[in-house]
Amino acid sequence: MSSFRQFIPICIIKIIQQFGPHKVTVLGRMYEISKDVFNPKYYFTSQFMAKNMTISEGDTVLDIGTGSGILAITAGLNASKVIAIDINPEAVKYARKNVKANNLERIVSVLEGDLFSPLGQTMLFDTILFTPPYMEGEPRTGFEYALFDKKKQLLKRFFRNAAHYLKPGGYVQMLYSSIAEPDLTLDISMEFGWKYSVIAHEKTFSESFSIYKLYVP
Repeated sequence: MSSFRQFIPICIIKIIQQFGPHKVTVLGRMYEISKDVFNPKYYFTSQFMAKNMTISEGDTVLDIGTGSGILAITAGLNASKVIAIDINPEAVKYARKNVKANNLERIVSVLEGDLFSPLGQTMLFDTILFTPPYMEGEPRTGFEYALFDKKKQLLKRFFRNAAHYLKPGGYVQMLYSSIAEPDLTLDISMEFGWKYSVIAHEKTFSESFSIYKLYVP
């Protein structure tokens, strides 16, 4: 991805985070955030994933990088249990607030940690939701963990370990952008034994987004 194509969306994101409202309504539900928590209303990715992910009645769900908690909360409307994880303490704080505000504390639990680190070795899920950071760079703040993945190291760690947390027949639902070398990302997944199909695809004025279903045969 060229530095120019990366520079523009980062500038837009920083402006929205700094000056955008910190209480927003998305798909009929209220979310509270701070400037250090990814805004679920003003970026295409959150609503697109929330509308198009597939959660069956009674599923157990893991949401990696939950941010405001929008995907965990949406999944919790059908799932029997959702565990949401974020490395950013501020995101954990607000995701918990949003879970409580939506009366889903019995379904959705929010934990702080890096990828799968808060989980026990025997915890298995029907589906894992993952909207990874896809800008090239080194995160230096809690919020920047939602933006930057240097040399796709986070993706590599995810694909190396995610299958250990899936039930037989379970799968990952992952959103990724056209400006972040999606073909390379899929090649990385296949190096770790994953297969994929496309659940949904949509183009915006500046980039296109795909939601992938990934599974290990």
